[in-house]
Amino acid sequence: SRPAATAQVNILGAFNVLQAASELGHKPKVLLVSTSEVYGSVAEALCPITEHHPVQPQSIYAASKASAEVLATFFERSREVPVIIVRPFNHTGPRQAPTFVCSAFARQIAQIEAGLVEPVIHVGNLEARRDFLDVRDVAHAYTLALDKAKSGVIYNICSGRAVSIGEILEMLLSLSDMKIDVEVSKDLLRPLDIPLLVGSHERFTEATGWVPTVPLAETLEDLLMFWRGRVG
Repeated sequence: SRPAATAQVNILGAFNVLQAASELGHKPKVLLVSTSEVYGSVAEALCPITEHHPVQPQSIYAASKASAEVLATFFERSREVPVIIVRPFNHTGPRQAPTFVCSAFARQIAQIEAGLVEPVIHVGNLEARRDFLDVRDVAHAYTLALDKAKSGVIYNICSGRAVSIGEILEMLLSLSDMKIDVEVSKDLLRPLDIPLLVGSHERFTEATGWVPTVPLAETLEDLLMFWRGRVG
C-alpha cells in the first residue's frame, strides 16, 4: 500500500547496513532476510521450490527484496562483506501483527469469545496454500545461519509442507467452543494471490542441521492464547 516506503526501507536500508559493514576494519557477518515471495507464482509441478528456481517477483515488496539480494551479492563479491541470504516462507506465532492472516483469524476468534464483535469471521481466499513455520523455528534458523551457513549462499527457510488458508482457519476454529460463521469479504481478496508457495529446506538443513520442531497446531494454539490474553 506504500510502494515508495517499501522500496526505500528494503533497498536503501539494506544498502546502508551493507555499506557500513564494508567500511569496518573487521567486516561483520550480515544476515539478509529476504522472502519466498521473490519466487512469484510457481507451477505445482515445480514445487517444492529450491533456491535454483528463477526469481520472478509479483509485488513491490518482493521486487524490493530481490533488489536487496542483488546488493548483498555485490557487497559479498566486490567488497568482501560476508553475507548470508535467507528466504523465509510464511511464519506465524504469538505477537504477530493482525495484518497477517493467521493472527487476523486468531484475533477475530478471541474478540468473538470476549463478546466484543458478532460471531462472524471475514475471510479472503481460503484456497491459497502456503508453507507455514513457527516464528521460534525461524528465529532459531537465523542464529544457525549466522553460525554455520556459508557466505554468498542463498537458503530457503521453510517447512516443506503446504497447508491451505482454509485448513488454518479450521484448526483455529476447532480450538474455540463458540459457534462462528465464516463470510468471504471482497475487500480481503488479493488481485495477485499466488495459489501455491511451498519450499525445500534441504540446502539449509545440510548446512546447519536445522529442522522445524514446532507443530503447526501448537503454533496456532499459542497464537490464539496470546490474543485471548490481549483482548481480555
